Amino acid sequence: MTSLHPPAHPADTSASRTFFRAPRHISSLPADQPVAQASQPSTSQVPAQAAGLPPTTQFLPQAAGLPPASQSPDRILHFDFATGASGDKFLGALLEVCEALGLARLDNLQAVATALVEGAVIERSRVVQGEIAATSIKVSERRAPHRQWSGIRRMIEDAAAQGVLSASATALAISTFESIAIAEAEVHNEPIELVHFHEVGAADSIIDIVCSCYLFDLLAPSAVYASPLVLGFGTFKAAHGLMSVPAPATALLIKGLSVTAGPHEGEMTTPTGAALAAAFVTHWQPFVALRPIAIGYGAGTRTVTGASNTVRLLVGETAGQPITSTQQAFTLENVTLIEANIDHRTPEALAFAAEELLAAGALDVWQEPITMKKGRMACKLALLCQPNRSGEFAQLFLALTGSLGLRMRTVERVVLPRQELVLDTQWGPVRFKQGRFFEYELPDMQDRSTKDAPASPLNNTRWIRPEHDDVARLAREHDLDYQSLYDQLMLLVDGV
Repeated sequence: MTSLHPPAHPADTSASRTFFRAPRHISSLPADQPVAQASQPSTSQVPAQAAGLPPTTQFLPQAAGLPPASQSPDRILHFDFATGASGDKFLGALLEVCEALGLARLDNLQAVATALVEGAVIERSRVVQGEIAATSIKVSERRAPHRQWSGIRRMIEDAAAQGVLSASATALAISTFESIAIAEAEVHNEPIELVHFHEVGAADSIIDIVCSCYLFDLLAPSAVYASPLVLGFGTFKAAHGLMSVPAPATALLIKGLSVTAGPHEGEMTTPTGAALAAAFVTHWQPFVALRPIAIGYGAGTRTVTGASNTVRLLVGETAGQPITSTQQAFTLENVTLIEANIDHRTPEALAFAAEELLAAGALDVWQEPITMKKGRMACKLALLCQPNRSGEFAQLFLALTGSLGLRMRTVERVVLPRQELVLDTQWGPVRFKQGRFFEYELPDMQDRSTKDAPASPLNNTRWIRPEHDDVARLAREHDLDYQSLYDQLMLLVDGV
C-alpha cells in the first residue's frame, strides 16, 4: 500500500552569516560603506520612562537579562546622511529605534557608559531640528583627560568584562576605534599605541561609539543601506587649529565610501561619524522594497540653515507578505536579479558557473541565448537571490564568469504556498512538491448589498508533481524510461 507522508525536516546545515565587518586598514578601505550626520542643541529634557514603552517593562544590560542578539535574515537598516554624520546623531537614531522595538532604553546605555568611564552621565532630550523632532544625546564626565588608543582599548575590554557588552559588540567597538587610531597615527606619523586622541578621546566620543555598537549589535541586521555621506566644505576650528573640511582623519576614514560635499558649509561629518558609517554600512545605495517597522532620528548640536541636522534611521523587514488586495493566497517577495551578457566563456564554463551559484544558495539561475553588438551570439547568465546577499553573489558572479560588470536590480516575485511530501512507491521513496492556488469570486461592485463583502473562495486548485532528481535516480536504478516512470508516479497521486 502506498502512503503519503510529510518528510522529516533535515537538519539545517547552512551557517547563518554573522553580521560584523571590522573596518579595514585605512590604506585599503574598499568602496562600499557609509556615515552618520551632524548635531543640534537640546531644549526639553525627556525622562527615560517616556520612551513609549510600558512602565512595567524591565530593561537590563544585555548580559543581565536581554536576549542575545541574533541576526534577523529579514531585518535591514537604512541610514540617511543628508546632513552628515557624527557619533551623537548615530546614537540618538539607534536609541529611538531600539526603544520602539523593545530592545533597549536609556538605562542600558547608562550602564554601558558607567562601565566605560566612572562618573560619566548620559542625558537624553527631545529637540526639534528643522521642524523634525529628534533625540539629542549629551555625555558629560567630571574631568576629560587626553587618552591614548591603548588606554581606550583597555576601557572597552574592562567594560566587556563587567558583562555589559556582548563579544560581538565589543569586537565591533574595538575595531571601529582602531580605525580612527590608524588614521590618527598616519596623520601625525606616530606609532598607533602612542596616538593621543583629542576630541575623539573625550568620554562623549568613546561612549557614542561603544553605545552605538552596543545598540547596533542588538538590532543584528542582515544588511545596512545608506545615502551618500555629506561631508560639508570650507574650514572649521579643531584642537590643532583651523582645518579644511574634511578633517585629516576623516579624509582617511572615508576612503572607499560614497561621499559628497553637499550644500552646507562647515564640518558635517566627524571622524567618529565616518568610522561608525564605515563599520555599519554594507550597501551605499537606496534600500530595497521593505516593510518599515521603526524610524529614529538622532540630532546633532549644530543648527543647519534650511535643513534638519539629523541622522534618520529606518528599520524594515523584507519578509514576503501575502497579497491581500486581490484576496489571493500568494506571497509577494522582494528578490535581487543579477545578470550579465557573456560572450567570452565556453558553454561548459557557464554551466559550471551556474552550478556554483546554485550551490552557494541562489534562488534560481538560468541562461538565455542573446545576440550582442557586432552580431556575435552570446549568453545572458542571470540569477535571483535574497536582497541581503546581493553583494556576496555579485562578487561570486564576477569571479566565476570573468565579466567586467553586471546589472543588479530589485524585482518582485509571487510565490504560491507549497509543501514537500514523500510518497512510498514500489520503486522507492519519491519526493513530491505540492502547491495550491485559490481562486476567489469577487463581490459585485454595482450591488450595494454585496460590494463591501469580502471575496469568497470559488475554487481550490491543487497541483502536485514528483521531483526531477528522484525520478531520474529511480529511472537509472530500475532501467526505466524517464517519461513512463513520471507518468506512473502521477497516476499514484491522482485523487490523493
